[in-house]
Amino acid sequence: MRPTTASVAVLLLVGAAALAGCSGSESGGNGAGTEITMLQPEPSQGLDPNVAAADASRIPMAMMYETLTERDADGKLVGALAEKWEASQDNTTYTFTLNGKAGFSDGSPVTAEDVKFSFERMKTGDVMKGLLSTLTTVDVVDPKTVKFTLSAPSRIFPETVSRPGSAAILSKKAVEAKADYFTSPTATSGPWKLTSYIPKGSAIFEVNTNYPTPPKITKIRYTFSEDPSGHAAAIESGSGDIANIGYTDAERLKKSGGSVQVLQSDTLAPLFWGWDRTKAPFSDKNVRQAVAYAVDREGRQTACWSGTGGVTYGNILRPWDPNYVEISTYKTAARAESVSKAKALLDAAGWVEGSGGTRTAKGVAGVADGTPFKVSVPYESNWPAAGCHVQVLQQNLKDIGIEVTPEKYDPAAYWGDVAKGKFTMYHGGAGASGAADLYQNWFRTGGSLTALTTHLADPALDAKIDRALGAGSTEDAKTIFKELEQWQADELPMLVVGYQWPQVAVSKRVKNFTAPLDDDSYSLVRASVG
Repeated sequence: MRPTTASVAVLLLVGAAALAGCSGSESGGNGAGTEITMLQPEPSQGLDPNVAAADASRIPMAMMYETLTERDADGKLVGALAEKWEASQDNTTYTFTLNGKAGFSDGSPVTAEDVKFSFERMKTGDVMKGLLSTLTTVDVVDPKTVKFTLSAPSRIFPETVSRPGSAAILSKKAVEAKADYFTSPTATSGPWKLTSYIPKGSAIFEVNTNYPTPPKITKIRYTFSEDPSGHAAAIESGSGDIANIGYTDAERLKKSGGSVQVLQSDTLAPLFWGWDRTKAPFSDKNVRQAVAYAVDREGRQTACWSGTGGVTYGNILRPWDPNYVEISTYKTAARAESVSKAKALLDAAGWVEGSGGTRTAKGVAGVADGTPFKVSVPYESNWPAAGCHVQVLQQNLKDIGIEVTPEKYDPAAYWGDVAKGKFTMYHGGAGASGAADLYQNWFRTGGSLTALTTHLADPALDAKIDRALGAGSTEDAKTIFKELEQWQADELPMLVVGYQWPQVAVSKRVKNFTAPLDDDSYSLVRASVG
């Protein structure tokens, strides 16, 4: 998982693997027709939308499986497999009409039965069951019309069913015909179909000619790679067409004015520190707030992200979100003031300054007096900026007597171990399309990213989030989201310190490719080669 919501930003899972298979007759870099090469991480959680939540899997799934709705380049919710939808007056029933041109890659039509099958399956899966907790029934009205009934009002149900790669519409016939369907999915509903998969090598995607508006790019070589420096070299040499790159390379390419485009967007892509709040030291809010004062947010941005991205001192939402409210709880006039406030909070929590500089416990529940405040902080070893960020944290917390040990961690196991609660504190980042997506998926019990971010399971908080999602007006929703933003800034179920804006290199031969707001493939669908 990475701080990204854009399908280009997909390209964020980076590391040390060597490039594989970036040249040859099928490579986009050689000028062949409408084929391109993308350099991407291998799908780490497979291709089953009920299981895979990490971006490395969601990106190819969004290419293969389509949703009922999606966001366009301006962030507006529009139809994908559905051509229209209607809500009841109380927002408890939604009726979707499918696009008559929508077909699976085997030529069979997408029907209401497929939609019913897909959503009933989603309700039992790990990824969407929390988001669909109020969905009670899915009824087939006719072959192209399906009705959803909810147990509570929701203004944002059409947004919920747009989640790229996760709210996937599957072929009932194809899935039921093969017990191992998701090892090599066939009859898929997205703009491209998977035609080849070589583990640790590459995948090939070819156009689904039965998609309502087939993309102009007819073949994509999806080369598995996690080397940002290698990505930049591949794009410059013409052996690749789209890849995420490191910040140093991005700045160099932006200044060179050469044959490589570098894209970024102000996405809602929070960088955060997660922690175990079930036991000391982070069960104490004073400790969490002390860390919030002590971290150098602008220093992190300058040292690790080449000045790109944004910082925050309390709020999570970005200023472009209609529910944004500025919160500057942890902003002070000078570093010395931040350190002073942090030290006072640690004193109040029972972590007192020791003779060696490291704070020790005194009267902390569940901790023996004299125990030093030391914490190992893991990060994904294939994410260089994360390693830099943990080193900055190490220096920041040393100023207040907390000893941090950075720990490189196997990226394949990292987020699974986060979900299991193995870490006292850890580095992370993820993405959302806006307030509803963020609070539904990060803060609500069973949200698709809750186990990886806030680890919350609070019925009272769930009820407040549900009121925001089902509010009768946008102003009512804004009021509730303001309360939620202020609550999280004070309670700190996780500590958001800023945002990462993905740096994506695109060869000049790829036209009309823009940085989208989520993990969907609509930007690729609009793109062409020329």
